[in-house]
Amino acid sequence: MIGRRGKVLLLLYGMFLVLLFLMCSTDLIIREPEKEIYQIAVIIEDVRSDQYSNFRKGMDQAAVEFNADVHFITLYEKADAIQQMELMEREQQDDADALIVVPADEERVPAKQMGIPVILLRPRRMVEAEEGSVIIEYERMGEQLALEMLEDASPNCSVLILTGQGRQSAMDNLFLEGANKVFIDNGYNVQTIVKDQSNGFRDDLENIVNWDNKKALILAVDPESLTEAAGILADNPDIEKKVQGLYGRGSTLPILNYLDRGQIAGVCVTDEFSVGYLCVRTAIRELEGDRYQPPIVMTSYYIEKKDLRDPAYEKLLFPIE
Repeated sequence: MIGRRGKVLLLLYGMFLVLLFLMCSTDLIIREPEKEIYQIAVIIEDVRSDQYSNFRKGMDQAAVEFNADVHFITLYEKADAIQQMELMEREQQDDADALIVVPADEERVPAKQMGIPVILLRPRRMVEAEEGSVIIEYERMGEQLALEMLEDASPNCSVLILTGQGRQSAMDNLFLEGANKVFIDNGYNVQTIVKDQSNGFRDDLENIVNWDNKKALILAVDPESLTEAAGILADNPDIEKKVQGLYGRGSTLPILNYLDRGQIAGVCVTDEFSVGYLCVRTAIRELEGDRYQPPIVMTSYYIEKKDLRDPAYEKLLFPIE
């Protein structure tokens, strides 16, 4: 028989177990502090979205790791700096904690003073680059690609440059400047072809079939032009025979597929996944008090068909979230 004292001890022990269960399984006794979810707005400089696929994946990964909510905003008009600054103001008023901005105009957008952290994905390296910038050296990328093109060029090549319509983005302009410098320094005459509104590049590329004893070395300035030109070559073997090589930048799935099939000879790429990840990480660190982060300069890589199955480039080209 359990005495009165034993019953009291059993009752107290049972109460202790219930209390311990409540403390371990609920927040009724000890409430865990709620983690703050940072609101981050990403304002990209033009309406082209396919080239931002891996960039978005990197941001999504960082958002999970650093407890952030990331949303994207694109400009209604390509390379419109005024509209971009208006969107920055709107997002700040809508309680965004930080902004990540691909500047439509480097000279104007960085000068915009905001009351929240602004991380700039800059298209070139500048000595006076602000803390918290992530930099892609598009001018150097253009130089790098042009040098690779000339390594493959035959003496009877003419250089064609394909560009989109309207005002070009800062990254397109700098990429083209770097490439043009190499071509001019090496004595090549360059012909620039602007995309036709109704028929794209088709008519201009069909014209090279009539060239005598001469081939075309083609550089597409932006990923969209590169994809379109590669599709034309794939559909027209006669044109493809007259092309010494088609080159450009970007790592979208269509571009990599054309590279694998041989319509594209080579591309320059950056680790877009890491770019997106680092932009979000930099924003979070600044929100948590680290306001003096040095600029991050990204590396560019030249990729050919043989590199597609190289483990060294697998994560760069085909990142997994």
